[in-house]
Amino acid sequence: MSRGRWKWYLTRHRLRAPRVWPLPVVLLGAGLFLSWLFPLIDREVTAVEEELGENLFVHLDSGSMSALLSAVAGGMITLTGLVFTAITLAMQFGASQLSVRVVPILQQDAVMRWATGTFMSTFVYSLMISVRLAVSQEDYRPVISMLFAIVLAMVCAVLFFALVARVTTVLNSGQLLRLLAGEGRRAVDRTHPRTAPAAPAAPGGAAGPAEEGGEAAAPPGSEPVVIRLGTPPRRGQTLIACDDRGLERLARRTGARIQLVPVTGDFVAQEAPLFLVHPGAEPLDRADLRRHLLFGTTYSAGTDPAGALRAFVDIALKALSPSVNDPGRAVQCLDHIEDLLMVIAPRLAARRPAARAAFQHRTRSWADYICIATDEIRHFGGSSVQVQRRLRALYATVAETCTAEQVAPLRSRLATMDAEAGAQWTQDLDRYLARRPDSQGLGTETGDTGGALARGGR
Repeated sequence: MSRGRWKWYLTRHRLRAPRVWPLPVVLLGAGLFLSWLFPLIDREVTAVEEELGENLFVHLDSGSMSALLSAVAGGMITLTGLVFTAITLAMQFGASQLSVRVVPILQQDAVMRWATGTFMSTFVYSLMISVRLAVSQEDYRPVISMLFAIVLAMVCAVLFFALVARVTTVLNSGQLLRLLAGEGRRAVDRTHPRTAPAAPAAPGGAAGPAEEGGEAAAPPGSEPVVIRLGTPPRRGQTLIACDDRGLERLARRTGARIQLVPVTGDFVAQEAPLFLVHPGAEPLDRADLRRHLLFGTTYSAGTDPAGALRAFVDIALKALSPSVNDPGRAVQCLDHIEDLLMVIAPRLAARRPAARAAFQHRTRSWADYICIATDEIRHFGGSSVQVQRRLRALYATVAETCTAEQVAPLRSRLATMDAEAGAQWTQDLDRYLARRPDSQGLGTETGDTGGALARGGR
């Protein structure tokens, strides 16, 4: 497998949200298998005891061991109910109080799936051993079976502590924002790597990887063929990833020119255009093209940098809603938005132009990222001095890492905030405060003094 295909395989595996039920079902089947295996081992131990003529486990009797197995089974079914309640609570809190973009991260959480499967498999294992002892006269003592049930109970105790810690992380907005920030940084590393140059801008906002030889592309004057989505994918209709290298290889091999119409994060309707194809020497069908795309249900934080920024913006907007009115949480979101923008800015500035590619797709510019990350918060937080000051500090700090071209979107937004501050605040003191950038929102009265852009915005 080539490097490009291997990278696409890893991307699909990373972004495709795992189903909740397969791992618990596998662990449940393992529990059933072990409930058959360990009685066989106990019979072998009993046969060894008979050959030696002595009892290896003098202080253990079948009645006590059966009672212990029943206790383990009862405790595990109770813990399983607690796990279900905790998962439901985390999902409900994440979707209603934070953002629907948080739910895929919770769905991918391994602790919750392992806890559910281990608790239920321990319950089934202990129950089956107890039933075996209750319904028939066995000629062995379930010593090894009981000891393994104790080991499983200890594992379940450790998983229970891990589950409590995970749910606490979800319910703690600060820790959850750190989790989202980690997803965002990984998305930046994947979509805008440090070493590889990004795709060049082409007419119409399209972009694509540079051509590396191969067959000549179709002539620009040929009439494009519209390839539509057709039957919706089973996993959803939101475009979350594109194998640009694979589509580039496909275009060079067939001599066609391919343009992807939607951008990452778009919901693609059933009959919406998916590709514009200028045919080449070999025909291309929908299946050949769609296998290079990955669809999902939610544009989440791990998809790309814009998805991570959108997750932070959604959380900030809910915090600024009249029903919640928590500008402090919005300031926390702006902290992480600032961090992501400072990582994105130098990587976009380092992009090098390339030749016209046989495959093209739209990419987001630096101005797009600024718009996604700050404009809605700027509108919804217009009546909060704390949010306005923190947003000004964000623009000033990010500008320190930007090129001269990248500073223009920041300056235009600061000028708009200056004009809005004069109309929003009628008192001189309020206007003074609203126009002072502050990295904590309301850390000091005079605000931060560093940064050329900050001084210019005053």
